[in-house]
Amino acid sequence: MHVSKLDVLQVRNIKSVQLNCHPGANIIYGANGSGKTSLLESIYLLGRGRSFKHRDLRVVVNNDCDELVVAASIERQAPQRSYQLGLKRTVKGHFEARLDGVALQSAVQLVEELPLQLIDAHSFTLLEGGPLQRRQFLDWGVFHVEHEYRSAWRRFQKALKQRNQLLRHGRIDDDSLPVWSAELAMLAEKITDYRRQYLTELIVDVAALASELDCLSGLELDYYQGWSEGLALMEVLEADRARDFASGSTNHGAHKADIRIKLDGVTAADRLSRGQTKLLVYALKLAQATHFRRRMGQSCLFLLDDLPAELDYEHRGQVIDCLNNLDCQYFMTGVDKKDFELLVEGMAHRMFHMEHGVAVEG
Repeated sequence: MHVSKLDVLQVRNIKSVQLNCHPGANIIYGANGSGKTSLLESIYLLGRGRSFKHRDLRVVVNNDCDELVVAASIERQAPQRSYQLGLKRTVKGHFEARLDGVALQSAVQLVEELPLQLIDAHSFTLLEGGPLQRRQFLDWGVFHVEHEYRSAWRRFQKALKQRNQLLRHGRIDDDSLPVWSAELAMLAEKITDYRRQYLTELIVDVAALASELDCLSGLELDYYQGWSEGLALMEVLEADRARDFASGSTNHGAHKADIRIKLDGVTAADRLSRGQTKLLVYALKLAQATHFRRRMGQSCLFLLDDLPAELDYEHRGQVIDCLNNLDCQYFMTGVDKKDFELLVEGMAHRMFHMEHGVAVEG
């Protein structure tokens, strides 16, 4: 899968940009503030319906405008087809997305049509941050390869919301609480099964990529399901009933899950240098793309923000080799054109120079 043509209107300092994209390497270079990251943000918007920089999209819309528009022509391999995907967001919060002119109902459908991976300066919270980042990483993978997972996750979120509302209102004798607890427990077990199976398959690819990036051995990915092993979640919910009422929330379940990433039994974030942490994040993301390609028969798209600042020259080359081996499209940004010239020498690619929100090929 790749974007063949990209149109961006009124995203931050970009008034209007049109790119004819290479199906593999696309390099965007220019001074800080020129619009490089905004271009990546535009692609991310099209694939997720939201920004990776700000939750409030009003700050993403160009200051002189009321709305932003991102559209793309996309070529897909499995099944082979071409289609148009477009997104509009307004400063008043209106959302509109279309696939070949037909309105989409939610941003979830964008995720299905444009699967993408982002690696930027904040991606390293995958190791150093809280469990939320690791759950999101895990759920991206399961979402794209197990279609029934989407329904189970939506139903789980509904059950969790209903149970928490009952807990917050202190309705301890309400007959609804056992009903929602049972629903929550059943769905949590189902979600856990999907996640465990995915992680079992993924660890093989992670180990291979970690070795290829020549940094890590003895890597372990352990799944914590969100409650004690060996116990049914319904038992845990009953035992924790008083604590849940006191806090007004459900303290155990699939929404509390985590991946414990270790090297030789030690938490990776405590053991690795900053450079090794970056490499492990690349290995995790590339492994997900490898698994996705094997299961779905197509590639996802990569957005790499300021690659030269994040990795030394040798490891940049290794990452690019991995991306090329995946036969995937990727967009990389950096300040200096010279940082990329040797890396892509002899390799088909396109370069775009960004300046004051304008992109020029060359």
